[in-house]
Amino acid sequence: MLTDRRHPTDRLRPSVRALILASALSAAVLALGAHTSDAMMLRGNGGPHFSAATTNKVSTIRTPGRTTKPTWTTTSQKLGSRIVRLPPGNNGDRSPRHPPRHKPPILVKFPITPSLPTGVINVNLPPPSNPSGGAGGGAGGAAPRVTAAVIVNGTFVADEVLVRFTASASQQAIIESFAQDHRLLRIDTHRLPAIDATIYRFRITDQRQVPAVMGIVQGDARVALVQPNFFYTLKDSASPGTPAGDPMQYVVSKLHLPQAHDLATGERVLVAVVDSAIDSTHPELKSVVAGRFDAFKGDPAPHTHGTAMASAIAAHSRLLGVAPAAHILAVRAFDDQAVGARATTTRILDGMQWIANSGARVVNMSFTGPEDSSMHDMVAALRRKGMVLVAAAGNDGPRAPSAYPAAYQEVIAVTATDSDDKLLNVANHGDYVAVAAPGVDVFVAAPNGGYDFTTGTSVAAAHVSGLAALLIARNPGLTPDAVQSILMKTAKDLGPQGRDDEFGAGLVDAYEALLTQAPATADRGATH
Repeated sequence: MLTDRRHPTDRLRPSVRALILASALSAAVLALGAHTSDAMMLRGNGGPHFSAATTNKVSTIRTPGRTTKPTWTTTSQKLGSRIVRLPPGNNGDRSPRHPPRHKPPILVKFPITPSLPTGVINVNLPPPSNPSGGAGGGAGGAAPRVTAAVIVNGTFVADEVLVRFTASASQQAIIESFAQDHRLLRIDTHRLPAIDATIYRFRITDQRQVPAVMGIVQGDARVALVQPNFFYTLKDSASPGTPAGDPMQYVVSKLHLPQAHDLATGERVLVAVVDSAIDSTHPELKSVVAGRFDAFKGDPAPHTHGTAMASAIAAHSRLLGVAPAAHILAVRAFDDQAVGARATTTRILDGMQWIANSGARVVNMSFTGPEDSSMHDMVAALRRKGMVLVAAAGNDGPRAPSAYPAAYQEVIAVTATDSDDKLLNVANHGDYVAVAAPGVDVFVAAPNGGYDFTTGTSVAAAHVSGLAALLIARNPGLTPDAVQSILMKTAKDLGPQGRDDEFGAGLVDAYEALLTQAPATADRGATH
């Protein structure tokens, strides 16, 4: 039997065989069309956008005995191009993978203003340039620097920072590079030769908080010190009314002023009063103000606080100041608000710089504020110049933190007592309190020829400043340390035996203090 060895399709009728061949040809055409469709999708409007655009090229690897296939490599291309170059269409080649479709970027607005004590991330902030060539605020190209917001005690100007630079930082770098790097605007410059420093006041140009800016700026190699522009407040209280007893000044008898004035009245001694505006036309202060410095522009209106402090020191008409022959250097650093008058670090520093070259021997500071590095530097500098610095211990209560500048070791801190030697109930307590002085219901001068009563550690400090002037008038060679030692050794012990945190060494006594500087033959008869 013969076997038909033809291909099965050969045995089919011609018409059927033609139909099968046509179907096969159609399938091949469809496959080719699908391959072409993939390429069109990459090239046409449906193709992807590249956020980091790439161009695909093909290289081939030839291996003996094996089919050559393309290998894809990536090179850079202009951003936004949609064209992807495909390899030649060799049989067996696979189409390239469709490039991944990138998600849209997440946009975050900077700066982010943190609330304490949230850390601050310095994002997209260029590292500060360093004039000396070293690493300034951070190495270029490094990861974003993370800094902690500085915790600041006290109140301060909300959009300002004060900066002192290292000696190597040039003026151009300070004004241009530094301000630009940290998004700050220079407001003014305070040159302080007394402490060999220049302080630049900058405004924060966005909504960042002062502690957050300090946290960043303090890491800049050009910066020696950064701090807030603190607020300071005058330390007086509203008068509680007409005092019991002698309404004309129990201070006179309490401090034994008539006896003390037999020995000295403060002649030829300059007492600088850093305060609000003083009414130098008041009858109590006629010819008392020997010099002025005004940290504000314009004519100052006389203020109750400054006028009261000056009269406690040097009144000489209806009232009797502790040092009636002393002269006042009026340093206006506080504004004219009737209640809550304030000053800033820079205003006080400018005034104290003026004091440094004024010839003052005593500096009265009847105000308080937070601990302040620049203020401490200035206080220390004035003390080294031989000036006796006296400050109010504060009226914030027994549990209040230490008040400055009184708490600096270079300053004599004064608390307040009443006519019965009782401590002012709102007076601060602390190991920095040196002595006490009358400070409750004290009769003082008021602006425009008036008189009033005042209460607070402010007026107590003014009384001690007057007493320091008496001692210096008696013995011009006394050092600040000697003056403080005399005041404390001759004070009347009021609290627990010895020095304590409420009264310090006790209530000062003008007469007893001056007797330490009198000749050995001085009559120390019982006059009180």
